[in-house]
Amino acid sequence: MHAPRTARRLAGFVSLTALVLSSAAISLPSHAASGDRDGDGMPNRWETRHGLDPDVANATGDKDRDGLRNLREYRKSAYPDDEDTDDDGHDDGDEVKDDSAGTKVSDDDTDGDGKLDGDEDLDRDGVDNEDEDDAAEACRRDDDDRDADDVADEDENELGKEVGDDDSDDDGVRDGDEDEDEDGESDEDEDDSDVDECDDADEDEGDQLGTIVSYDAFTGALVVLTGHVGELTFVVTEDTEIEFDSSGPGSGEDGSPEDLVEGQVVIEVEVDDDEDEDEDEDEDDEDDDAVHSAATGRVLEEIELQRS
Repeated sequence: MHAPRTARRLAGFVSLTALVLSSAAISLPSHAASGDRDGDGMPNRWETRHGLDPDVANATGDKDRDGLRNLREYRKSAYPDDEDTDDDGHDDGDEVKDDSAGTKVSDDDTDGDGKLDGDEDLDRDGVDNEDEDDAAEACRRDDDDRDADDVADEDENELGKEVGDDDSDDDGVRDGDEDEDEDGESDEDEDDSDVDECDDADEDEGDQLGTIVSYDAFTGALVVLTGHVGELTFVVTEDTEIEFDSSGPGSGEDGSPEDLVEGQVVIEVEVDDDEDEDEDEDEDDEDDDAVHSAATGRVLEEIELQRS
């Protein structure tokens, strides 16, 4: 006895449906089944947790610009949104590159000697690991700064400051506005560079070094009264660039020694770090020796004044 035609059709439909579903299951990409919708090798949850889009393949991106691609960050148990996962001052990209030399991206003191990996000097060239990459970084302000004081976390310990406290000595002056080495350049500017692609203007907004107490046109001695280290003495030479700040009327204009008058507000200065070496090489120049013996201080490469 044959089954009713309707029953046979229903059975055929069910069998066909099962076959289609079975085939679909077999053809599903393995990454979809494992929770990686975009198939970039990184799990959806991990991408979401670190600010990546789980629906867009971005394995080759570098969200935190530390020189380590996102997929490599995942494989190394690093964070793609933090350029220094273990907060040791040594960027993730450099840690991976230096892994064979003794540092690991997920351990802030790989050799257990009590010194952070960033403060080590693996190649023994006199430059700490954390500073080796500064010359190559496109944007130094990418460095972690958890307390937003404009001093990178990796530099806080070197300056005697505390990570997580924007005024480590509780003197009412932000750490970034301090001048630890009393060179006229605030701590927040110590790692700035002319080739740095970051916009460093924001960190200096509203800053002032101090006011001019006196200027001797003959010796070039310039005395500036600061709010946190007292008086600082500099030397202005014919090569010193004098300019007004980049905001307000007359902004960006060049100044002159005539503008170095008592009470003039000084925004910031840049000292000539090579001047001491130059002086040693020019000992035979009696005129220069006479001037510098009369004016003791750091030679200025540039001084920025506030427009009145």
